[in-house]
Amino acid sequence: MTLANRILGFVNAPALMQRIIASIQGASVDISEYQRKRDILCNNLAECGYEFVRPSGAFYLFPKSPVPDDVKFVKALQDELILVVPGSGFGCPGHFRIAFCVDDDTIINSIPGFKSAIQGYVI
Repeated sequence: MTLANRILGFVNAPALMQRIIASIQGASVDISEYQRKRDILCNNLAECGYEFVRPSGAFYLFPKSPVPDDVKFVKALQDELILVVPGSGFGCPGHFRIAFCVDDDTIINSIPGFKSAIQGYVI
C-alpha cells in the first residue's frame, strides 16, 4: 500500500488504511517482548565479538561485519543456516541486517552459527 502511494505520488486517499485504523483503535503492543528478544540477541552477539549499536526502538539490528565485504560475510552466515541481509542494500556497507521478531528458539539456536562465522574472520 505504501509503495503504491509512493508510485502514484500520494495522489490518492489511503482508503484501505482508513478502514484498518477504524478497527484497531485502542489496540496496543507489549514492547517488552521485543526488548527481551533484542537483549537475548544483543547479549549473545556481543559475547561472540560482534560490534553494533543496541537499537532502542526497532525489531532489527545492524551489526558490523568483521570484514569490509558484507555480502561475503552474509554468505558465511548463510552457510551456518542464518538468514541476514547485507547492509549495503540499506545504505550501510560493511554491516548486515538481522530481524529479531522471531521465536526465542530461533534466536538462541542461531548463536552457535554466529560464533562459528565470526571465528573464521577474527584473529
